[in-house]
Amino acid sequence: MLELLNVSKAFEDKKILDSFSYSFKPGIYVIKGESGIGKTTLLRIIAGLDNEYSGKVKGGGISNISFSFQEYRLFDHLNAIQNVSVIYEHPKDNDFRNAKNILSELGINESDQMLYPPQMSGGMKLRVSIARALCKDAPILLLDEPTREFNTEHTLKLARLLNQRKDKQIIIIVTHDDNVEKLCHYAEIIQL
Repeated sequence: MLELLNVSKAFEDKKILDSFSYSFKPGIYVIKGESGIGKTTLLRIIAGLDNEYSGKVKGGGISNISFSFQEYRLFDHLNAIQNVSVIYEHPKDNDFRNAKNILSELGINESDQMLYPPQMSGGMKLRVSIARALCKDAPILLLDEPTREFNTEHTLKLARLLNQRKDKQIIIIVTHDDNVEKLCHYAEIIQL
């Protein structure tokens, strides 16, 4: 369970979030709103990466979340599988298998899984970043603009993976992409 109680945030004189309250239980939530309204800021507060706000967050924090940021945050000296596997403290064979399986489900074939970030397209880097977030065993998954560089096929593949997790994980997606809410069945839409 994740609960936000009267969360407010301002940058100088501009109020970004104003007494936002919401209770999240396992399922898919799509947060929508205009640019600059505080969607990414809200994810950062949930993750515990921004502590300068008023109100309360119960159940969040870095130990409870897995986050795919807007930036790829990949290591150039590691290939796709290694970039996904960095979330494991001491990766074992089954961890690498899990990373390979999720990369495959996101449409990255075996030979492309050996590529390094400078060899990848933006969409492939994004899928590697999302695969890493999906591999972490956390009760809360935060995805910031996860389909921004995806075609319909890749959006469908991600939606399929998210729909499989909706009963056991809180999945919060920030997006401008109307297709995400259509493809993630049972998604609850939150308008900021």
